[in-house]
Amino acid sequence: MILLALLLPVVMMAFLFGADALEDLIFPPPAAPDEDAPGADVARTTSL
Repeated sequence: MILLALLLPVVMMAFLFGADALEDLIFPPPAAPDEDAPGADVARTTSL
């Protein structure tokens, strides 16, 4: 009975990890912006 009580959380965590990995495959997270390219939220400055 103790083995079953220890096995249940392991199975639940494996299921949640698998579901999360499957979700990332179906809906990939947005890519990080390229650090070399200026971002749209960066204020443009002019030099004189």
